[in-house]
Amino acid sequence: MRIIAGSIKGRKLLAPPGDDLRVRPTSDRAREALFSILQRWPQGPFLDLCAGTGAVGLEAWSRGYAPVTCVESGEPGWSALQSNLRGTGVVALRKDITHLESGDFAPQAIVFLDPPYAQAQTLWSRVAPRLKGWVRPDGLAVVETDRATALELQPGLELVETRPYGAACFHLLSPR
Repeated sequence: MRIIAGSIKGRKLLAPPGDDLRVRPTSDRAREALFSILQRWPQGPFLDLCAGTGAVGLEAWSRGYAPVTCVESGEPGWSALQSNLRGTGVVALRKDITHLESGDFAPQAIVFLDPPYAQAQTLWSRVAPRLKGWVRPDGLAVVETDRATALELQPGLELVETRPYGAACFHLLSPR
């Protein structure tokens, strides 16, 4: 795993050893596709929820998004995140996303939510009611799930499009 573009292009990222299913970094290919899509939206503050290794948040920071905040609650993601963020301006918060409040973040240009696939529906239903308040009116929320998961739309968020990439699927939502 590495950063694909920007100021720290090529930087290698630490990932937890083995096949630990609690941390599933977004692949290089999927991140490259995601940031190609995001070029249509303004840059600015970027919030990476269920950040794991921080690959998406670091990619955003490398490409000029600022400030960038990564939220991760547990191991082994937290240790990998701490190592990967060294020497950058990315902020890390160790919190369970289900305990975040509507006012915890100023409106962001992009909010990226990448929960463990097996928990995607549950975490989505718990976080989505607060998500609209974390996204600027011209911003975007992106939820990564596996291809088989369809998100239930929530009041205040409109599905812009769904894009599959390998085993992953990006759901792009805008506030309305």
